[in-house]
Amino acid sequence: MSFNTFLETLIDDFQKQGRLTSIRPSESKIKWPEGFGVYTLWHHTVDVAGLIYVGKTGKYVRSGNSVTPNGGSFANRTARWTPYRFCESRNEPEQLKYTFRYGPKCRSVSEQGKIKYDTNAYSQTIPYLELIIVTFDVRESLSHSPASLETLILTQYLLETKTLPPANNEL
Repeated sequence: MSFNTFLETLIDDFQKQGRLTSIRPSESKIKWPEGFGVYTLWHHTVDVAGLIYVGKTGKYVRSGNSVTPNGGSFANRTARWTPYRFCESRNEPEQLKYTFRYGPKCRSVSEQGKIKYDTNAYSQTIPYLELIIVTFDVRESLSHSPASLETLILTQYLLETKTLPPANNEL
């Protein structure tokens, strides 16, 4: 099965369950949906050629005799600065505000944190207006955990392209 066919089926399944959100950011802060699971970032188109990044947020943890979500959420993604960054801070240089940046200059998280606002801190920059975000909410799902769904999407991509999306560094 091709990646695009796999993706269409996955999107259709989540859409039918009311657990899919598609966001087309403008030149303002991203309004993330409630929930947790997998988020995918696309440049211009939602297909194999446009995939930039696949990530997860949230996980299930043991608490006594039960397993519960850890409180991760899609909205927490904007606080990161490696391996990517959503540039929404008032400290951003004006030409970088409301862009998605990836390809950090530094390998160290702490060193990258010190330079994250620099114009040369990342190798790639995509304006929000060119970005599409698709989230797959796995709350109350018996079919996927955030980790299993992220792995499934990345594996399908790897099988077809023999590489990972450009902002992903591992599977």
